[in-house]
Amino acid sequence: MASDVVTARVAPLQAALLDDPVAFLSAEHARQTVLLAHLERVARAPLARAARGLAAMLLRWLTTELPVHIEDEERSLYPLLAAHDASGVLRTLQAQHRENQRAIRAVMAGLHRTAAGDAPEPAFAAAALAFATGHRRHLALEEAVVTPLARRVLTPHALAALADEMARRRS
Repeated sequence: MASDVVTARVAPLQAALLDDPVAFLSAEHARQTVLLAHLERVARAPLARAARGLAAMLLRWLTTELPVHIEDEERSLYPLLAAHDASGVLRTLQAQHRENQRAIRAVMAGLHRTAAGDAPEPAFAAAALAFATGHRRHLALEEAVVTPLARRVLTPHALAALADEMARRRS
């Protein structure tokens, strides 16, 4: 008998991309937009056939992968850029990270229920859609401001150190 659970996977990025850590972070942002689209699918149809597998995959992203990505930015990249941040965008992004953590907690409860094959709470859809919208705006700001800034100001030595720190988090 075939399982009713559809396995879902959005593969993590290859470690070789860390040779260019700014490109790695940018590629991770693109990957996250795919994951956000899946979150929106689950929010709109949490009892659909693919929802259980998608919810399990999204839980892995939110609990395992996204925290590492945020550490890459806040502990490694942003400090390298702080002296060049006259507009204060890095503080804005850090505040958004904190706000996202609160939103993620609300979303995860619904994802846990969905992954178990149960209907999520009625507020899940609105929370998930709001998180997806907000995180997509956050990623757009990083791509519009932080990525070009990093490309302009980081030296080859700083990029190598950034790549090493990011690789250590993944080993």
